[in-house]
Amino acid sequence: MLGWLLAALAVLARGGTATVPGFSCWKQCGSRWFLCSWPPHGPAGNTSYLLTLCYTTPRLCQRFEAGARTTYALKHHRVYVLTNATAWVEARWGDRVHRTPNLTLYLNEAVKLEPPPAGMPFTKTGGRLRLRVPWPPCHRGGQPLQREARFRRMGDRGWTQVTCETVTDEDDSVTCTLGGDGAFEVQLRHKPPHWSSYWSNWSSSIFVPQEILASPVLSYQLGKLGRDGQRVLSLGWQVRRHPPGTLLGVPPPFHPPSCPFSLPQRAPEEQGDVTYTLRARMPACRCAEPAEEDTVVLGTEVTAHNLTLSGAEYEILLTAANAAGPGPERQLRVPAERHADLGFKDVSVAGSTVSVRWEARSPGFVYCFEQQPLPGTLKQGVCIRRDFPAKSIHTERGALEAPACYRLAVHGWAPARGWSTFALQHHYAGNTSLAVPVRINASAGDAAVVLRWSPSPRAACPGALAKYLICHAAEGDNVTCEWDPPPQSPWGRRRALPVTCRQLPDYCLLVVVCPDGEADTTASHYTLQNLRPGTAYRVGVWEVMAESGGTCGAWWHFQTKALAPVSHAGCWGQKCHHPAVPVPRSPRSSVEIQPEVPGHLAHSPRRGHHLPAEQKESSPPPLPTPAQTRGQQSHPVLRQRNEPGPTPASLPGALGEIQPG
Repeated sequence: MLGWLLAALAVLARGGTATVPGFSCWKQCGSRWFLCSWPPHGPAGNTSYLLTLCYTTPRLCQRFEAGARTTYALKHHRVYVLTNATAWVEARWGDRVHRTPNLTLYLNEAVKLEPPPAGMPFTKTGGRLRLRVPWPPCHRGGQPLQREARFRRMGDRGWTQVTCETVTDEDDSVTCTLGGDGAFEVQLRHKPPHWSSYWSNWSSSIFVPQEILASPVLSYQLGKLGRDGQRVLSLGWQVRRHPPGTLLGVPPPFHPPSCPFSLPQRAPEEQGDVTYTLRARMPACRCAEPAEEDTVVLGTEVTAHNLTLSGAEYEILLTAANAAGPGPERQLRVPAERHADLGFKDVSVAGSTVSVRWEARSPGFVYCFEQQPLPGTLKQGVCIRRDFPAKSIHTERGALEAPACYRLAVHGWAPARGWSTFALQHHYAGNTSLAVPVRINASAGDAAVVLRWSPSPRAACPGALAKYLICHAAEGDNVTCEWDPPPQSPWGRRRALPVTCRQLPDYCLLVVVCPDGEADTTASHYTLQNLRPGTAYRVGVWEVMAESGGTCGAWWHFQTKALAPVSHAGCWGQKCHHPAVPVPRSPRSSVEIQPEVPGHLAHSPRRGHHLPAEQKESSPPPLPTPAQTRGQQSHPVLRQRNEPGPTPASLPGALGEIQPG
């Protein structure tokens, strides 16, 4: 006995080996029993086994007869566990003896853990699998556990084994490289870091689907905003496989409501069960409560959904996710409604302050007041948490910077309906004149001229500009003269008197003419026809705002060509032609243009003013002389002082350049 004890101690001195194929001695986590097992040797039923353990401290050996069994359980208190030990097994049948290689171990650390549990959460990105593996109860901290994974592609038979990394953080996650994209079957095992410990058995299979590398392809239709203040966004989608050359996360162009859906499709089978998360967010109205995002989670079979939106601008986020994790978001910007029959009850502006009155068509708990400059960076609306009943009237105030176009809107929220728009209207803030500077071109013929103008800034503000009014009057036509009474006058406000173009007095601020034509907001020219030859005309183009009826004032002068003297030589019957005689004109002008401050008619032969007899009883008091008037009056639209003594040559520069066509 002394001989084999010395031999065993010599093995321990050399360090021995902690692993012998098929031969092991270990305990389970938290157990006080050791289980030793070995492969069978010799004929079954006629072979007996002897287990031997020799210790460093104390220097002794123990022998345990296992009989014909290939396993033996050792009680914790019968062996020395806090020292190195060498173990081997002898198999005897007949006169033959077979001895296993020596196994060196430290029994107290010879632990074999249970395999990692099923249902571990995981994600997969770029071919790297990340799992959340719980710690075993007997792990005492310090060094992390060692872990390995083996995997194979779905449908393959052979396994590929890799070492996994343990990331010691708040998650204590495990990362394993699977080497590529696709669907995999994965198994995991682990062991304590001590050299005497054993690898656990392989876990049950984890099925890792193919990653979702591309955002879903969206098809959608946007309905019109109804009288209830809501519109329906119909969405359909499919998950892409990740086609090459595709830019991920780039939102598609917004299709008009007439564009048809592409047929929604289910996700590929390799991606497993896919769920879809829809989020609708109003960037301008991020009210604390209710949450600014409405979230809907939809199952694998769902590939279409309708969202009910208000008239505000929205961000729609669609995310597809499977067991490997979420894919890239698909972002869709839904523009705010531009044209809606949901005006305010009243919009008034005083300086830079705007006041609006609106009516709540349904009850609610929160509403948002928007004042969005267009174009411009998004401005946060004002969220007000206050219960309001149906049919209630409210007033909101805000500040507007001029000149600019604003979208004014009020959106309300209620649990049953969500968000809806109560009022929506565009408003142009600015004191830009309603009179449009025009260029006059007579190339259309002797009896016609073409009026041209630049687009109004109000035309770019939806609904702010209703139309253009065009008016003209020939010398001698009946028109209306608007004038401001002098200070201390009993009339105290602007007066309108009927006059003729030939009788225009100096104090006329605006010559009002009944409009004889209209043009829509996209127009930039208009043709005046059937003009009399050799006649002086006044003409005007005026903007008409949506909230006002509008008048038309004839400001600008031009002169049509006179007919040339008729020569009867060579004329027979009624076939004589009357060629036009050129009249003096500016080198850049096709007609004579006489722009001037209204009320300062360059060719006015009279300075006085006469009223018809039927108006004498209601006549105003004597008016100031032109010399008194010119130094006092300021034009209400052009914002010019009528200074005394301007010459016709100096007036165009004061009015802004008026180019003939």
